[in-house]
Amino acid sequence: MDVVPEGIDDLILSFLSGDDRAGSGLVAAGPVSLRRLIGALAGRIDMGRAASGARGERCGREEFERLDQLAGLLARTFPEALFDAVAYDPTLEPVVMRMLESVADPRAVPILERGLHPGSGVRWSALCGLAVHGTADHTPAVVDCLDDASESTRSEAFEVLGRVGDVRAIGPLLRRLSADDGHTARRASQALDRIERRIGGPLTPPVWLELGPQELTTGSAAIFGGPWRVMEGLVECGQTVRDGELLVFLENDYVSTELTAPWPGTVTDVRISVGNEVSDDIVAVVLQARRRIG
Repeated sequence: MDVVPEGIDDLILSFLSGDDRAGSGLVAAGPVSLRRLIGALAGRIDMGRAASGARGERCGREEFERLDQLAGLLARTFPEALFDAVAYDPTLEPVVMRMLESVADPRAVPILERGLHPGSGVRWSALCGLAVHGTADHTPAVVDCLDDASESTRSEAFEVLGRVGDVRAIGPLLRRLSADDGHTARRASQALDRIERRIGGPLTPPVWLELGPQELTTGSAAIFGGPWRVMEGLVECGQTVRDGELLVFLENDYVSTELTAPWPGTVTDVRISVGNEVSDDIVAVVLQARRRIG
């Protein structure tokens, strides 16, 4: 590690606390900023107060998101320093795994592939990277992740399979449509829809289970609490929507977000108007939904 310029630790802490200007300072300091962050994430550098924040200890959702932003910014800016660190010390691969989705470099692929192995501890991070870098060659290994013990890992595996669009994933996805867990069935349905659109239509006519009215609330899309402002409404009564289709675009003091259809169906009621301010958990759209079961 190079000698760390005075103030880099404070800049990291400032960025995690919401100061975007600190990012410019870290970029100006050069690759040492990335090496310092990697060292902190690996627990090898004592950065005082910044160390716990950089490792995500005792942090809220906003600080975790800031950490992702910082890691992505430095990885995109200094990719050579990222790969040099891993080449020098392969044990750092789990630490940098989450950064690789931000780097458009083929050297990321073999690292991500190693992260898919059962028991690696970084399967979710590897899948996040493969959502960007993945190809059909990765389909078998990603399908194996559908049985991972972690729900977040399983969810990301569905996302990768939908993005890659390999027809070999259709069989495993169809088998998961009958899962009692509604989240699993929904993600399988979304992945199938994306694959079938990619190949030009379903291999067999889908079979549907009518779910009845589904009330979709602003809280369903919330990352932070309301009140929300309705920036855009994209559906009206009687409109047919696909699984995962964008229905409403919302904004609050912290973030913009989207409300999407959890299942395909027909919009039966729209209860919000553009420009309105709505509290968290207000019903925005009612959908006569149906779930695919085959």
